[in-house]
Amino acid sequence: MDNNNIKRIELELKLGKELNALISASHALNVRTAARFNSTIQPAAFLLVRWIFSFGATSATVLAEATAMDRSSVSRLVNQLKKLGYVKSETSPDDRRGVLLSLTELGRQRTIDALKEKESLFYERISKWDDYKLEKFAEMLRDFNGHDCK
Repeated sequence: MDNNNIKRIELELKLGKELNALISASHALNVRTAARFNSTIQPAAFLLVRWIFSFGATSATVLAEATAMDRSSVSRLVNQLKKLGYVKSETSPDDRRGVLLSLTELGRQRTIDALKEKESLFYERISKWDDYKLEKFAEMLRDFNGHDCK
């Protein structure tokens, strides 16, 4: 193997290490954010809340697919969230047999409050970056995630 190939492998391993650190730190932060939202629920329940907060009302099927959870787990967690007053069900306007899940006002407000801590850590990390560095980082992440960089 030539030096270029060895260098490339070393760089890929270095990138893998940093991505693993990012994913691990993100998971730990998500668990802390879930506890801030409500310490009695599982972090997986907050994942559902977070998804609905980001993308809006949805069916349990879409929620299960989007979060890679089985429908029975989603159903159990949604029922818990409903009992706590964070999630509500309503008839789908497109399909009167369908049910859409959405956040209640309490659910929205608790989500916003919980995310403030997460966002403050995020903004603290990038606060010393100049605009060029921030723009390049965003472009590189968009490219890495497979999105068009235009």
